[in-house]
Amino acid sequence: MGTVVILGAGAGFGMAIARAFAQQGDHPILVARHPDSLKKLCAQLQSENLSADYLVADSTDAVQTASMFDDIQKRWELPTTLVYNVADTSLDNPLESRLDEISHRFTVNVLGAISTIRQFLALTPDDTPRNILVTGGGAALHPGQLTTSLSLTKAALRSYIFSLAPAVKDRGVYVGLITIQGIAGTSTEMEPVNVAQAYTQAARDRTATEIFYPGGEPNATSEFDQLQALTSDPEKLYAFLEEHAGAAAFIRSHPGFLKRH
Repeated sequence: MGTVVILGAGAGFGMAIARAFAQQGDHPILVARHPDSLKKLCAQLQSENLSADYLVADSTDAVQTASMFDDIQKRWELPTTLVYNVADTSLDNPLESRLDEISHRFTVNVLGAISTIRQFLALTPDDTPRNILVTGGGAALHPGQLTTSLSLTKAALRSYIFSLAPAVKDRGVYVGLITIQGIAGTSTEMEPVNVAQAYTQAARDRTATEIFYPGGEPNATSEFDQLQALTSDPEKLYAFLEEHAGAAAFIRSHPGFLKRH
């Protein structure tokens, strides 16, 4: 049993990742900014007789995350796995996004990861095998007009992971980038319960620096291009959204998506 810290523990992938680790006997600590949501998620896991706790912290605030790691050290066993599942997935284009918006997304998607990873490494001893698992995205490989900031920040995150992995390998640290190539709920493979298995499998295998999910290989197009293709026919759009609640939720939270067809 190991302590697994999951930053960005929301109701979708984050919750599924926590459940997957708890089901194999680990103790997940769910971390996000909103205590009410975290309390409900933990209560749900505990109602399933699974071990889980939560702490409140903003991944972009180094003081808060340092305090979070300090609380973990005092209350539970030192963490053996860190999952960085935080992302600002706002859609934008290369000409209209304000620089402060791009800067904010870089802070969330990249600098927050770097900061918390360094704190995790400083907290845990080198004689203990540790895992760092980071959520990437297909947009890093397929920049587009719809996903300018997301593509550039995910590409920067991917670059950091590839430089970090060999730097810490001899210290007993496995670094894995889970490159998600789909939108939650748009297919069986993209159901959160199935996506979460890629994280637990990566922590067991401790081999590949980048895991492409689903498929095992990089897709020819980004997940956003795939969703646009799936929703391009107005006559089939509503039936598709009724059948795929995850896609409908994504489109509701990204109101400009359909207008860009």
